[in-house]
Parts: sequence; C-alpha cells; structure tokens
Amino acid sequence: MDDSRKLMDSCDGVIYESSGSKEVVIPLPNPWRIKANGKIIRHVPITLYSDDTSGNTSKQFNKHISFYFTLSGLPPNISNQEYNCHFLASSNIASVLEQSKSIVEKLNLMTTRGFHAYDVTISQEVLVTSLVLCFLADSPMHAEVTNTPNPGGSLHPCRMCTLKVKKKKFKRSPTYVQRFLNRDSMGIESRNPPRSWAETKMKTYHLFDTAMGVNLTSFLKKKTALGVADAINTRFITESRSDGSLKEKMESLDLNSPASLFNPFLNLEGFDGAQDCPVEILHAVLLGIVKYLAQDDISKLKADQKLTLIGRLQSFSSVSLNIDSIKPQYLIQHIKSLVGRHFKIILQAAPFILLEFLTPERKDVWLALCNLCAFIFQTNIANMETYLETLKLHINRLLYYLIKSSAQWVNKPKLHILLHLPESIERLGNASLFSTEKFELYNGVLRQSSIHSNRQAPGRDLARSFDNYSNLKYLVSGGMLYEENSKNWENPTNEVTDIFTNNPDIQRSMGFNSAEVDPLPAVAFPQKLCLKVPKSEIASLPEAINQRDKLHQVLKIKLNAKEVLHKGVFVVINRGDKNVVAAIDSIWESKGSSKSLYYLWVTGYTLLGVDNYYEMRKLSRTSQQALIPTRVS
Repeated sequence: MDDSRKLMDSCDGVIYESSGSKEVVIPLPNPWRIKANGKIIRHVPITLYSDDTSGNTSKQFNKHISFYFTLSGLPPNISNQEYNCHFLASSNIASVLEQSKSIVEKLNLMTTRGFHAYDVTISQEVLVTSLVLCFLADSPMHAEVTNTPNPGGSLHPCRMCTLKVKKKKFKRSPTYVQRFLNRDSMGIESRNPPRSWAETKMKTYHLFDTAMGVNLTSFLKKKTALGVADAINTRFITESRSDGSLKEKMESLDLNSPASLFNPFLNLEGFDGAQDCPVEILHAVLLGIVKYLAQDDISKLKADQKLTLIGRLQSFSSVSLNIDSIKPQYLIQHIKSLVGRHFKIILQAAPFILLEFLTPERKDVWLALCNLCAFIFQTNIANMETYLETLKLHINRLLYYLIKSSAQWVNKPKLHILLHLPESIERLGNASLFSTEKFELYNGVLRQSSIHSNRQAPGRDLARSFDNYSNLKYLVSGGMLYEENSKNWENPTNEVTDIFTNNPDIQRSMGFNSAEVDPLPAVAFPQKLCLKVPKSEIASLPEAINQRDKLHQVLKIKLNAKEVLHKGVFVVINRGDKNVVAAIDSIWESKGSSKSLYYLWVTGYTLLGVDNYYEMRKLSRTSQQALIPTRVS
C-alpha cells in the first residue's frame, strides 16, 4: 500500500471474492496459517472403503461390515500392498451408516482442525489435514452411502445421474432405453443431468419433514418419486409407526441433535456423494457384464462342449498374462460361483477359446467387451483426452451390440454405470487407482482375525486386534513417538526396528514387499534368473553366432522389474524407423569382465491384415532369424 500499511490491515482482515451472483468472504490471515503456528501443513487425502464380508472361513456366511482406508497419494506399487491398507471399524450387527457416525466425526475434525504428526522426511513436526478423496464399495453399499435406492429394481437406478422412470413397466419403452444409453430419439448423445449432492441433501430433509408432518404413506410415495433413500431416516420413520417411545425419541433428537436422524455422510466435509463414489471396475466390469455373459454362455453349453472348453484352457498360453494357475476344470464347472480374478482369466482367454460356441450376435458382444477391457485395465495413460474418446467409443460399441441382441439388458444398472466410467477416470486417474481388489484381499486378514476371537463381541475384538497390530507395525517400522515428559519426539532403538528391517519373513507376514517399494534401477537390468536350463530346452549354438566367444545359454532373464523373457515370448524390436515383432528361440549370455551381456536368438514375424473372425492382427512366421542384444531404454 502507498501508506506502507499491510493489505490485511487496510481491508480489516477480510477479502471478498465475487463470481457475480455469489460473494465469498475470505478472512486474513488464512485460518490454517494460525492453526499451523509456523509448522508446515501436509495434506493427506484418503481412499475410504466399506464392504460386507464373512467372518468365517467356512461356507456359512457370518456377515461383517468393515471399513478400511489407504493413503490416496501413495503410488500403486506401495498403496496396493497389504502393509499400507488400514483397518477402521467392523461390526456384525451395525450397518454401514451406523458405524460411519463416529468415523465421519473424526474425519471432520481432521479436515477442519488437522492434527500434529512427525514428518521423518524433514525431521520436524507438521500439521496434517485430510479428507476423503473417494469412497469405494459395491453398488448396494454405494447406494446406501449416497442416499440413493439400491439400483437393482429401482426406478432411479443410477447414483451419478438422474436416469429415472415413473413405473417399472415403462422400462421396456423406447424412451427409457434411449435415456439408459444417454441417447435422444435420433441416436445422438444426450446425457442425463447429473445428480446434485446438495439437492440430495435437500430432498432427504424434505422427506423427513413429510414423514413427521404429514404421514408415512406420503413419505413412501415421495421417496419413490424423488429417488432418494436415507437408510437411517427410513428405519426411524417406519419403526416409530408401531413404537410410540421411538417417535418421542425422534422428536427429541430432531430438536437437540438432528444430524443423528440422517445419513452421517451428508455431513462429511469435502465429500460429494454424486461425484466421489467412482465407477469401480471390479464390481461394475468383472462382476458385472463379464460375469453376466460368462455365466450365461458357458453354463448352457453341452457336456462335450464344456470338455472342449476345458481342453482349450489347458492348452492356452498364459505366458504374458501374469497368471499363476488357470485351473480350467474349476473355472468351467464352477462358473456360477467364481470371483473377480477368475472372470479376468476368462475375459483374457475368451477370444481364443469361446467364440466357436457363440451365435454371431453374441460373438460381436464378446469381441466388443474384450476390446473395451483392454482400455479399461490400462495403468498408463499417455494422452487423457484421446484415451477418454477411445474409451467412450468402445463403451458405446459394447452397449450397441448388447441392446441390439436384447433390450432387456436395460434391467442391468451396471451397464448404464459404464457410461460414467470416463467421468471417474477423468476425475481420479486410470481405473486401477480406484479399484477395490486390494481391499477385497484385505478381507482375508479380517477373516483370520475374526476366527481367532471368542465371538462374544466381534467388533470390539477385531478393533483391539487391529489396534495392537497397527501399533506393532508402527513401532518396528521406525515410527516416532512423542514423549510427554521431555516434550520431544523419540525414535525406537535399532534393536526394535531390526525385527522388521532385517527379517524378510516378518515383512511378508505384514504384507510388505521391499522389492516393490525399492525396485532395482534400470541399470541393474537385464538380469539373469539363476535357473538351470532343462535338457529339453538346451539349444545348439546357432551358426550365425558361432564366432562369438564365451556364449552360454540361459533359461530366463528379467528385462525390467516386471517383464521376464524366455523361449516362446514375443518381443517388439526397434529397427531404426520401424518396429519388428519376433519370437524368442533361445537366450545367450556373454560374460564380460565387469558385466554380462545378453542376446536373444529370435525368429521374425510379418504383420498382415486384421483377421475378420477374431478381429485381431495376423502374424506370419518368416524364415528370418537374428541375434538381438538386449538393452534397457
């Protein structure tokens, strides 16, 4: 300022931000600056997850609803490890919303006030604030958290947009089919208006006022018409009809603690139920359309056809698919009770084993699905705009073939939710970042803890067990502790941390993989795997390379942290201005004074046109062979 006054003093500690229609008051100094009191502020968003799982290892289902979370900012190679998945709560009695009350309260404190922690990267205390970046669950759980009806038989089957129909019988109408596909009567894209979280809250409160001020019948009619369903609120209202004391309690809560009558997520700071519950590919894709098609097409095959399918799976090469075991007979015989990882195997093998048994219409559906999933499961997106355009194209292609075969597919809400997958990816990144598979695996940890409790108070026992486990994990990993007397942060002694640091078995028992956290640098590759070459694999030294000294055959080499090369693997070789496809016939090592060099003896292939039946590029084996050095770019 001209008079040397601070801006904060000149504007009386307030700045006004205006968008023309709305004015926002911004206080100065920033309240977080005051809270931090000179400390660095760390923003640590979390990915929250809830699921129902069995507390038994037997087939008898013992339902437990549990909450877990991971830190959203961690890279996948770290966040996907069991070690970095954290337990919050579990109960075999309380519902997801009943448990979430205390969780939401704590999260709101973390969001609005923050908490102090020690940052080992800068060796000082920091102020940490957090919020829920996204909430992951299956469709029914998402519906409960977002105050929308269970999509299965609902007139409002989408939690993200306003797709609706007045009566179930109208679902077979052309108009509903068009809205289901986000199309108008001319087939042009016409998206349904998105749901508004603010509007959902308003409708929820309006429904409660209707129930208290009018009657239950009006409440139920409006609830169906508006497409809003608060599970806690609905339970209070329906049970109070036959319980006078409960109605009195509701009236008291309405005066003194109205938030207790509603879904706690309505009050979660920074959370938008319409946008922060992304389309999750395990439940929407693998346990959605892939499951529907696989069960329908495989279960109706004749016995001899199933045997043929089993034989094809047994001979199916899974070299490049990162699959330990296919178990063909189990997959086909138990098609009605498979889980996500099984459907992923079927999805990858389907174009090679299943097409012969399908009608032309169904073949088109499967090929469209396989093409779509190749994009959905990508973990690296080079150009988001191009990727999303291509993804939308493949989603629309799949839906076109499905609806063309039968419009009854509109009764499957998971097909419509696929249209919202590009929105989730644009908002949160590639689909694997918000996949629930890591949390589903963590259910096994909870199950093991459950069967070792005395079952008198399962939720409490599980909480204590995981609390002790978290404390132990924190200490042996070198976590800092605040010492009240000295007012200093103290670190555990080496004797404590060595239990974890120097014991790979202890690390594995806690779900920690050090090789994933600290991968070898690129210069460490290629790397020979110390495996003996079996007699059946021993190859004679090709004549073209007889002049080379000290060449020894090896069975496998690691090209990088993820890829292993061996006989039969196809590789792409860069030849100046073009790429050449080749298959490895053998691998050879040349031992130098400081480092070994590795060479691939390969046979080249020529790229032909696209096969009309498989819709894949054809490769033709040539007589050309060459010795190719392996290099890491």
